[in-house]
Amino acid sequence: MDKGQFLKRVQEYAHINARERAEELCKVVFHLLSARLTENESRDLMSQLPSGIKEMWEEVEEKGVIKFHKDEFLERIMMDGRLESILMAEVVANTVFKVLKEQITKGEADDVAAQLPRHLKEMWLSA
Repeated sequence: MDKGQFLKRVQEYAHINARERAEELCKVVFHLLSARLTENESRDLMSQLPSGIKEMWEEVEEKGVIKFHKDEFLERIMMDGRLESILMAEVVANTVFKVLKEQITKGEADDVAAQLPRHLKEMWLSA
């Protein structure tokens, strides 16, 4: 899957009209997810991404682990993504998680899940 197909799926699943807006929201989620992962795990995940998607991840990757839970994760998506509600932030996060997990192996998805706090992990696993 290339970057265009990735963004198109995010647009369709989350009902986002513009490709540019889908990319912006993907980058917000990528940034926050990478902030919850160790640098090595973030690099492992990124290494499995196709070109284009990999560059989006690398552009916003956060180095070092920042501890926050699901509620703060969603609040930050809402604020950074300029969304109107936590519910929309959750739709965006679930959508990006789902499409991102389609790009990586189950083993890598499990490795990511192992680094997330319980409620964020549940969200990742259910996407």
